[in-house]
Amino acid sequence: MGFKPKCLATSIGSLPHKEPRRAVELVLESLPRIPAWPQLPRRRFEENMCAQFSEGMPCLIVDSRKQKVHFDTSGDRISELERFYDRSAAEDLDYFAISERYASGFHAFLEYLQERSYPNLLYLKGQVTGLVTFGLTVLDKNGRASLYDDNLSDLILKALCMKAKWQIKRLKEIGKNVIIFIDEPGLSTIGSAFFNLNRAKIVQQLNTLVEAIHSRNGTAGIHCCGNTDWPMLLATDIDILSFDAYNFADSIILYPEEIKEFLARDGTLAWGIVPASEAAFQETAQNLVSRLESGMGILVERGLDKGGLLESCLVTPSCGTGLLSVQLAERVLALTHEVSDILKSKYFKI
Repeated sequence: MGFKPKCLATSIGSLPHKEPRRAVELVLESLPRIPAWPQLPRRRFEENMCAQFSEGMPCLIVDSRKQKVHFDTSGDRISELERFYDRSAAEDLDYFAISERYASGFHAFLEYLQERSYPNLLYLKGQVTGLVTFGLTVLDKNGRASLYDDNLSDLILKALCMKAKWQIKRLKEIGKNVIIFIDEPGLSTIGSAFFNLNRAKIVQQLNTLVEAIHSRNGTAGIHCCGNTDWPMLLATDIDILSFDAYNFADSIILYPEEIKEFLARDGTLAWGIVPASEAAFQETAQNLVSRLESGMGILVERGLDKGGLLESCLVTPSCGTGLLSVQLAERVLALTHEVSDILKSKYFKI
């Protein structure tokens, strides 16, 4: 899709703030070219990453008192299921809207941008929880991961596709291009003895969600903040691979040929070089730039073009910051901004 960020910055999404407009202001200050709408899990349980995208899913119970999301397929659910599949087949995006109670940051973000002019914006970024993460986290009535139930996983996937399309529709009202990240920390379980995940099926399901994003002219990324099967993800139809470059750069750079093929089809690497942890208080922007350049340098030694790596580089935190303190989260975004500025000035004279 020709996305060449040239070391611009964005974020993974979540912030610890409870006041939506303050969170939006912080995002726009720190990420002026590619801001991401803020997910605010500490504001209320419904804004956690699985509950947030649950509206419209049949048989799903969101219990904010017990802070639990689960499926209950007992009883007669036929009419509920029929309505869901009818609305999905009809592409009724409003049926799958995310309400303000479930995403106050999204609605504040839209409202803020509609009230003001931001001529330097290039993209707006949204995000949706991936099927694997949702399906491993949200259990069925028997306490089993819903991912392993073919009917439930199909239902979840269809709903997430609609949620992504609805976001693109609403974000495009601002008149900008849209990026949607599929947040998949659950993919770090691939290869674990405790989880039986079929790689071919995962690729197929990821590509279904990517296709949904592409169908609305969105740019599709996937974010995994742990170690995973990088060649598998690089072989999907995604446009952006977002990874924790602070902790796991040494694992992804083991696959230079796969990365080269990914970049050759206009893929982008989102280097999560800013630690979303207490380490951010000890780090400097220049040191993080050096770490990123070191990782790129190893890829160059293994045959990749440095100019191509830099043109396709997106700078991000290593993960979301929703569980951090407000002070630490703001430090992470400030470092992300600084790292991006240093790289843009050094390599692109911006």
